[in-house]
Amino acid sequence: MISEFTRYQKGISVETLFPTSLEKKCACGCGMQLIGRKKKWYSRDCQQKSLQMFYIIKGDTQVIRELVFKRDQGFCYSCGVFDENWQADHILPVYKGGGAKGLENFQTLCPYCHKNKTKLDRIPYCLDIHTTSVNIFHSPLERFRAFHKSTVKDVIGY
Repeated sequence: MISEFTRYQKGISVETLFPTSLEKKCACGCGMQLIGRKKKWYSRDCQQKSLQMFYIIKGDTQVIRELVFKRDQGFCYSCGVFDENWQADHILPVYKGGGAKGLENFQTLCPYCHKNKTKLDRIPYCLDIHTTSVNIFHSPLERFRAFHKSTVKDVIGY
């Protein structure tokens, strides 16, 4: 029912991801024994974390962007620059099996780095290469120098 090659998981429920345990243990997987009238969750924290994970795996972009921004503060993972137009990027692309993953499969990228990563991800015969650590420009200054160098070359003719 859950496909790692699909961005949005239709038809899944919280019960699908976190079934009620017959051994009276918390459904989130923490291993805590349920006591008293508790039927599914050991604590409110277990319930909240499970609900967040459900929305991430389901593909709820609002929840994903909110949590990624809370973690990364809008700074590009690749070049380190803050960008108001940051994008939540799948580290392992959906078409390579990166759908229905947790928050650890998302990173913040500026539009420039996201475009470059997407180009590198689409190179034929590179399906086994992860481009998460590929950083063409190691700093914003290096990106500026490359841009400046190509601009000067076009204008002056060097």
